[in-house]
Amino acid sequence: MTVELRPPRQEDAAAIAAALNEFNRPFGFDLDLPEEVSVWLEFPSFDLERDVRVAVVDGEIVGYSEAFAPAGEGSSVFADVRADPAHADASTALLDFVEEHAREVAAPGGKIRIWTAEKAQAWRNVLEARGYELYRYSLRMISGLEDEPPEPEWPAGISVRTVRGEEDERPAFELEQETFADQGDDYVPESFEDWRHWMRRDPFDPELWFLAFAGDELVGISLCRGEWAGDPEFGWVSVLGVRKAWRRKGLGSALLLHSFRELRARGRTRVGLGVRADNATGAVRLYERVGMRIAWRHLWYEKAAV
Repeated sequence: MTVELRPPRQEDAAAIAAALNEFNRPFGFDLDLPEEVSVWLEFPSFDLERDVRVAVVDGEIVGYSEAFAPAGEGSSVFADVRADPAHADASTALLDFVEEHAREVAAPGGKIRIWTAEKAQAWRNVLEARGYELYRYSLRMISGLEDEPPEPEWPAGISVRTVRGEEDERPAFELEQETFADQGDDYVPESFEDWRHWMRRDPFDPELWFLAFAGDELVGISLCRGEWAGDPEFGWVSVLGVRKAWRRKGLGSALLLHSFRELRARGRTRVGLGVRADNATGAVRLYERVGMRIAWRHLWYEKAAV
């Protein structure tokens, strides 16, 4: 069986999504939508010829990989390698591409960092055999919305409103970047253009972007989506961020409960979010206190790039 690697094209989006969802099968549902793959391939900072490959076997796309250095040449390389488990040779070829690309762009001491699903044991075995070591977990947490969530208790002096347009977007972006900058040495700064491109993908609803102010200062955000993985009853909290000076005052839990109530009022029956397991702000405990539970884990592996 011959595996061909080539850069993807926009018209490949549906086939890429199908291959990714074969990898995702252990979850029991499709995580990747053709529409979202299409948006992903149009990222302003992406160079498809340089950074991305699809694996083709007998004319069919069976896998996908990307490898990019978000801080430019001389940084660590972040990668996503996923293929139909029935095509192990494709997975290996895609990983070879990632490692070769990383050698070209990573600095001495830079690392290749790859995420995968906890349930993807065969692929984890491949990574570990190639010298990758597990270095952190990220969690996906969910909560049912059958019962109305409690009323939020806002800290004194806080007002909340939805985003009013483009003039609110950059302050929200800047607060997110500030919030996540202290979350570990693999924090990835993002351009405003990339952030806006992804966050505003369809179906974008500005009425689900909640901004918390202390006077005129933006101090907290909860940026939500009305559906996740194509499920119109499954809301998603894409970003929850609280400025450092306002942490441990109840603002994070108030924003979450406010978001849950608004999503439930729009007919959502579940809500989810993602979080680092080692989040330095105690976010996992906060989410558990408002009734969320861990649904599954993603694993991050790394090894020296050069």
